[in-house]
Amino acid sequence: MYFDLLRRFRNDERGTATIESLLWMPLFFYLFILITDVSFIFYGKAQALRIVQDGNRAYSVDGFPDNASASTYITGQLQQFAANATATTTNNGGIISTTATVHANDLMAVGAIPQFVGLVVRIAAQQYQEN
Repeated sequence: MYFDLLRRFRNDERGTATIESLLWMPLFFYLFILITDVSFIFYGKAQALRIVQDGNRAYSVDGFPDNASASTYITGQLQQFAANATATTTNNGGIISTTATVHANDLMAVGAIPQFVGLVVRIAAQQYQEN
Protein backbone atom coordinates (compact mmCIF):
# COMPACT_ATOMS: atom_id res chain seq x y z
CA MET A 1 0.00 0.00 0.00
CA TYR A 2 2.79 2.46 0.86
CA PHE A 3 4.60 1.62 -2.40
CA ASP A 4 1.41 2.11 -4.41
CA LEU A 5 1.03 5.60 -2.99
CA LEU A 6 4.62 6.49 -3.94
CA ARG A 7 4.18 5.01 -7.43
CA ARG A 8 0.98 7.03 -8.00
CA PHE A 9 2.69 10.19 -6.75
CA ARG A 10 5.70 9.63 -9.03
CA ASN A 11 3.55 9.01 -12.13
CA ASP A 12 1.09 11.86 -11.50
CA GLU A 13 1.82 14.81 -13.82
CA ARG A 14 -0.84 17.19 -12.56
CA GLY A 15 0.65 20.47 -11.33
CA THR A 16 3.82 20.34 -13.45
CA ALA A 17 2.85 23.57 -15.22
CA THR A 18 2.50 25.25 -11.85
CA ILE A 19 6.02 24.25 -10.84
CA GLU A 20 7.46 25.40 -14.17
CA SER A 21 5.72 28.73 -13.95
CA LEU A 22 7.01 29.22 -10.41
CA LEU A 23 10.53 28.63 -11.67
CA TRP A 24 10.20 31.07 -14.60
CA MET A 25 8.13 33.80 -12.91
CA PRO A 26 11.04 35.54 -11.09
CA LEU A 27 13.00 35.83 -14.34
CA PHE A 28 10.06 37.38 -16.20
CA PHE A 29 9.35 39.71 -13.30
CA TYR A 30 13.01 40.81 -13.22
CA LEU A 31 12.98 41.44 -16.99
CA PHE A 32 9.77 43.47 -16.67
CA ILE A 33 11.35 45.66 -13.98
CA LEU A 34 14.50 46.05 -16.08
CA ILE A 35 12.54 47.13 -19.15
CA THR A 36 10.45 49.55 -17.06
CA ASP A 37 13.49 51.19 -15.46
CA VAL A 38 15.37 51.51 -18.75
CA SER A 39 12.29 53.00 -20.41
CA PHE A 40 11.96 55.59 -17.64
CA ILE A 41 15.65 56.47 -17.95
CA PHE A 42 15.32 57.04 -21.71
CA TYR A 43 12.13 59.06 -21.21
CA GLY A 44 13.82 61.20 -18.54
CA LYS A 45 16.81 61.78 -20.81
CA ALA A 46 14.52 62.96 -23.62
CA GLN A 47 12.70 65.26 -21.21
CA ALA A 48 16.00 66.68 -19.94
CA LEU A 49 17.23 67.27 -23.50
CA ARG A 50 14.05 69.20 -24.31
CA ILE A 51 14.51 71.38 -21.21
CA VAL A 52 18.17 72.06 -22.05
CA GLN A 53 17.35 72.95 -25.66
CA ASP A 54 14.49 75.23 -24.58
CA GLY A 55 16.80 76.98 -22.10
CA ASN A 56 19.48 77.45 -24.76
CA ARG A 57 16.90 78.81 -27.21
CA ALA A 58 15.61 81.28 -24.62
CA TYR A 59 19.17 82.40 -23.83
CA SER A 60 19.96 82.79 -27.53
CA VAL A 61 17.18 85.38 -28.00
CA ASP A 62 18.20 87.37 -24.89
CA GLY A 63 15.79 85.63 -22.55
CA PHE A 64 18.46 85.51 -19.84
CA PRO A 65 20.97 88.23 -18.97
CA ASP A 66 23.93 85.91 -18.27
CA ASN A 67 25.17 82.31 -18.04
CA ALA A 68 24.30 81.96 -14.36
CA SER A 69 20.65 82.89 -14.94
CA ALA A 70 20.32 80.35 -17.74
CA SER A 71 22.00 77.65 -15.64
CA THR A 72 19.74 78.40 -12.68
CA TYR A 73 16.61 78.25 -14.83
CA ILE A 74 17.59 74.98 -16.52
CA THR A 75 18.61 73.39 -13.22
CA GLY A 76 15.30 74.41 -11.65
CA GLN A 77 13.35 72.88 -14.53
CA LEU A 78 15.38 69.67 -14.36
CA GLN A 79 14.94 69.36 -10.61
CA GLN A 80 11.18 69.14 -11.01
CA PHE A 81 11.59 65.50 -12.06
CA ALA A 82 15.18 64.71 -10.98
CA ALA A 83 16.11 66.09 -7.58
CA ASN A 84 19.90 65.88 -8.00
CA ALA A 85 20.13 67.35 -11.52
CA THR A 86 22.62 70.08 -12.32
CA ALA A 87 23.27 72.22 -15.40
CA THR A 88 26.11 74.46 -16.54
CA THR A 89 25.69 76.99 -19.34
CA THR A 90 28.46 78.85 -21.17
CA ASN A 91 28.52 81.34 -24.03
CA ASN A 92 31.71 81.17 -26.08
CA GLY A 93 31.76 83.45 -29.08
CA GLY A 94 28.05 83.28 -29.75
CA ILE A 95 27.71 79.54 -29.22
CA ILE A 96 25.63 78.73 -26.15
CA SER A 97 26.51 75.34 -24.66
CA THR A 98 24.73 73.64 -21.81
CA THR A 99 25.74 70.42 -20.12
CA ALA A 100 23.32 68.82 -17.68
CA THR A 101 23.80 65.80 -15.44
CA VAL A 102 20.94 63.71 -14.14
CA HIS A 103 21.32 60.69 -11.87
CA ALA A 104 19.58 57.62 -13.27
CA ASN A 105 18.38 56.78 -9.77
CA ASP A 106 16.15 59.87 -9.90
CA LEU A 107 14.61 58.74 -13.20
CA MET A 108 13.89 55.08 -12.41
CA ALA A 109 10.39 53.93 -11.52
CA VAL A 110 11.32 50.97 -9.33
CA GLY A 111 15.06 51.27 -8.75
CA ALA A 112 15.43 47.56 -8.06
CA ILE A 113 18.31 47.07 -10.51
CA PRO A 114 21.54 47.91 -8.62
CA GLN A 115 23.58 48.31 -11.82
CA PHE A 116 21.66 51.48 -12.71
CA VAL A 117 21.73 53.17 -9.30
CA GLY A 118 25.15 54.80 -9.78
CA LEU A 119 24.60 55.67 -13.45
CA VAL A 120 24.87 59.36 -14.38
CA VAL A 121 23.16 60.59 -17.56
CA ARG A 122 24.83 63.56 -19.25
CA ILE A 123 22.97 65.77 -21.69
CA ALA A 124 24.69 68.38 -23.86
CA ALA A 125 23.22 70.85 -26.33
CA GLN A 126 24.46 73.85 -28.27
CA GLN A 127 22.70 76.81 -29.84
CA TYR A 128 23.91 79.78 -31.89
CA GLN A 129 23.14 83.13 -30.29
CA GLU A 130 20.66 85.28 -32.20
CA ASN A 131 21.53 88.92 -32.83
